[in-house]
Amino acid sequence: MDLRTWLTGDLQSLRRRLDRSVLSVIPASRMAERVDGGGIAPVYVLWHTARHHDLAVNGVLRGADEVLTEWADRVGVTADTWRGLAEAEDLDLVAQLDPEAVGGYLQAVMGRTLDWLADSDLDLLDAVADSAAALSRIGTPEDRFDWLYSMWDAQPGHFFLSWEAIGHGLGHLGELTSIRNRMGLSPF
Repeated sequence: MDLRTWLTGDLQSLRRRLDRSVLSVIPASRMAERVDGGGIAPVYVLWHTARHHDLAVNGVLRGADEVLTEWADRVGVTADTWRGLAEAEDLDLVAQLDPEAVGGYLQAVMGRTLDWLADSDLDLLDAVADSAAALSRIGTPEDRFDWLYSMWDAQPGHFFLSWEAIGHGLGHLGELTSIRNRMGLSPF
C-alpha cells in the first residue's frame, strides 16, 4: 500500500465513523448538553477537532484559506477563530455554535483534505511549515497558547496531516463516542 492510499483510507474512515457514530446519532438539540454533571459538550469537541484540522492542514501545511472562511457565518463564529484550539471547553463559545453547521464544517474540512490528498505533491510532507505565521494570522494569543506554538514549531508537514488531521481526530472520536454512550445514545 502506498502512502497516499493509507492516509486517504484513514481519513475516510474517520469521516465515516464521525458521521455514523456521532453526527447521525446525537440530535442537534442535545449537542450542547454536558453529561456527568459538567462534562464537555459534544458540539465543542466537534468544533475543537475541526479547528485543529482546518488550521493545521489548510493554514499551516498547505498555506491555503481555511474551510472556515466559507462556514463562519453558518457555525456562528466570525471573529477570534482561534477560540476552540484549547482542549478546555470555551463555555461562552458553545452558546454561539450552531451544532448542525459545526458538524457540516468538520465534514467539509475532512472533504477538502481528501480532495487535496487525491492529487497533491506529497513532498510537502517533508518540509517544515511556518506554523507560527498561521497561528498569528488568526490572532492566536501567544501567552495563552504557548503550548501550541511550541508543539507545532519546526514540525515537518507530515505532523500536521498524520497527527492533527488523523490522530487528533481519532482521539476526539473516542471522546465523542464515550459522551454519546453516557448520554444514553449508544446504538449497541
